[in-house]
Amino acid sequence: MLKVKTLGNGVKVVVKEREDLSSVTVAVWVKTGTAYEKEDERGIAHFLEHIVFNGSENFPEGEADRVIEGAGGELNAATSYDYTYYYVNLPAEHWETALQVLSDLTLKPLIDRKHVEKEIPIVLEEIARSRDNPHEVFSEEFLRKLYRRVPYRFPILGCEDSVKSFTPEKVRDFYERFYTPKRLTVVIEGKIEGEQVLEKTEELFGWLSRKEYVFSPETEADSNSGGELTIRHPAVELPYVLLGWKLPPAGRHDVYYDILDSLLSLGRSSLLFRELRERGTVYSASSNYQNLKFGANFTVGAVTENPKEAVERILELCRELPKLLEKEFEVAKRKLYRSELFGRESGEAEADSLGFAVTVMEDIGYSTEFLEDLKKARISEFLKAIEFLKEEPLVGLLLPETAV
Repeated sequence: MLKVKTLGNGVKVVVKEREDLSSVTVAVWVKTGTAYEKEDERGIAHFLEHIVFNGSENFPEGEADRVIEGAGGELNAATSYDYTYYYVNLPAEHWETALQVLSDLTLKPLIDRKHVEKEIPIVLEEIARSRDNPHEVFSEEFLRKLYRRVPYRFPILGCEDSVKSFTPEKVRDFYERFYTPKRLTVVIEGKIEGEQVLEKTEELFGWLSRKEYVFSPETEADSNSGGELTIRHPAVELPYVLLGWKLPPAGRHDVYYDILDSLLSLGRSSLLFRELRERGTVYSASSNYQNLKFGANFTVGAVTENPKEAVERILELCRELPKLLEKEFEVAKRKLYRSELFGRESGEAEADSLGFAVTVMEDIGYSTEFLEDLKKARISEFLKAIEFLKEEPLVGLLLPETAV
């Protein structure tokens, strides 16, 4: 049974009772991430995630991990472009412990000089390590070239100069601007009793009062202008090609891009596997729809010894899609339906889906009605949705340093 409630202060609560589980996932989602940072704050959303784990009013440094691990669980977090979330997975009987720990960490973090100065070199080391990963470097540069306005052009980790400039005051300012009631969603899914959980959540989160900060990044135009990007890196052994198209901001229409992703790369019966992998054009190939709030994108990538041939064949395949759809469309829908259904058997995965839908998309139906939207999807609408494939993509090449 699914229960959704908005507390008096604006905090949203999503509770999903699952009798088939013996565990529980408790998560606190925050509607902020890299896309919400100012120029001198690049990386601060991720940095704040680090700070939150350094302790709070009632859980000194290391105590939250000790409590959660002592209950047989795990405590973690993630920062993305459009959101940050903190979560705990543990045996169902300890749901209240998880809720207490997460409420204290996210609502009462210790943002002081000692912890800020401690985390700066740690995050700088993360940035340095990312420079050694050719695919991270390539992905960042690809997004920087693909997007012209929206802040998806900037890396989640930030840059050295911005991170070195962080002070307790700057971190606290970002925290107070974005960790506000109306930007928070609490998700609890597992073997729980819904009303009891709602009552406890009200106690732990309902007291928060903080001025709401109104800010929304620019929305990216969905027109594509093509272009090329080539990066050489000493750690690359085989060339990698990536084709990317900008799309409108994410929404319920995403179901059609998910079907396209299924059609192209879900399983060994997918078009990319049959038409490229089995014919020896590439060693591997995959597609991806990135459902971003202020301007999404669709990419097709491949590892190959023949980049030029691979790019030409991918573009040819994309343009041939309408001719192939009569027999492929329903197959792709069925594969996607089964994959989604199987994924939702995991309480953690379904909790993630609900948290994203409510926090980022502000539409719980984005998650709860996805399977029904998929059933209703029609080939005529699909053909309209994939017309972007006729446009010139951004073509990226990641090459060995010695490649000709």
